[in-house]
Amino acid sequence: MNIFSFHITRYNLVIVLLGALIYLFTLLCNSCNNSKTGISNISHPGGKQFAGSESCKGCHESIFKSHLQTAHAQSSSKGNLQTVKGSFEAGKNVYTMNWQLKVVMEKNSEHLYQVGYANGVEQMRKPIDMVIGSGAKGQTYLYWYGNQLFQLPVSYYTPLNSWCNSPGFPLNEIMFNRPVISRCLECHSTFAKAIDEGIETNAYDKTQMIYGITCERCHGPAADHVAYQIAHPDDKTAKSIINPARLTRQQKLDNCALCHSSLRENSKPTFSYITGDKLDDYPTPDFRADSVQKLDVHGNQYGLLTASKCFKMSNMDCSSCHNVHQKETNNAKLFSEKCMACHKQVNHKFSTLEENKGLDMANNCISCHMPLMPSEKIFLNISDNSKSTADMVRTHFIAIYNKIRDTKNIK
Repeated sequence: MNIFSFHITRYNLVIVLLGALIYLFTLLCNSCNNSKTGISNISHPGGKQFAGSESCKGCHESIFKSHLQTAHAQSSSKGNLQTVKGSFEAGKNVYTMNWQLKVVMEKNSEHLYQVGYANGVEQMRKPIDMVIGSGAKGQTYLYWYGNQLFQLPVSYYTPLNSWCNSPGFPLNEIMFNRPVISRCLECHSTFAKAIDEGIETNAYDKTQMIYGITCERCHGPAADHVAYQIAHPDDKTAKSIINPARLTRQQKLDNCALCHSSLRENSKPTFSYITGDKLDDYPTPDFRADSVQKLDVHGNQYGLLTASKCFKMSNMDCSSCHNVHQKETNNAKLFSEKCMACHKQVNHKFSTLEENKGLDMANNCISCHMPLMPSEKIFLNISDNSKSTADMVRTHFIAIYNKIRDTKNIK
């Protein structure tokens, strides 16, 4: 090797080392900036970057804190003793399927498990890695097998404070192999990146998941918004963010109907819809608005609402009654106030209805006009068969019903 070639080689080495240092420095700066702003490294399929809901706290602290208490915010989470509602205490941690089969909820210092036993012999043990459901009505649980997600056989039913079968699971077989497709996660999380683009996939990138229905699910990926507002703290006109209140009635309805209109046929990849888009361009409905008698209360509240006379004769949308930033569970008086805002004069002959005795009608419109009704699709089997029940869901078909069905369930 001559002196000239040696210098060229050394020069190239210096260039490579300098390039590597610049690259590492850039990564470090980006990491520090993201840490300061709360911006995540997760991007929406449309190209916009998520900020993470913690980024909203600095400017919207009261809304941020109140939203954390809602069922939406708690619709999915990592599995641990704080998020799983069912008991792991001996005697309270067993779901009996039949005289041979049972599933026991067990724990150690690292994980929570569901363990299947046949005739007292352990058959399979899987961790509770993910919780689906806030626990207001119930929860179901998922586990990871590599990068694939599967549903566990036992769920939790809040009204009876009891373990139950996961809906649709058999009682004569312990199943741990039901895949959790991306359409399921689309309604229980803000974002999950599928490893492949198939609609029926159950394989996801664990590092690219945003649990719960967070701020960015309705307001859109907010990294650009957060970065701008941090750089321009005196500018009170929000930039690069969606305000659902300014959308058309149908756009507002579509935002809720994505998950509250039952099963839909996907025409585009899950999680590609963003608030303000035309929903039917993404997943199309498998129901007709004039077939209200065939709509199950469990999932199609949008179809039931839009078939109601109240809806057809007004400009109401979901936000007319629901404030997604506030916890509203079991607050019948709050919803009655929404009704009375339009129905200021109501002449009821309460004394003629025997079943109304003891019910404060002035603060409870919904027991009569939006009663709890049994789902035809979800039946919950409890270890004590005498307590097994259909899932009870409040119908959003607003009407006059002949009989009050749920006075015992309203607070």
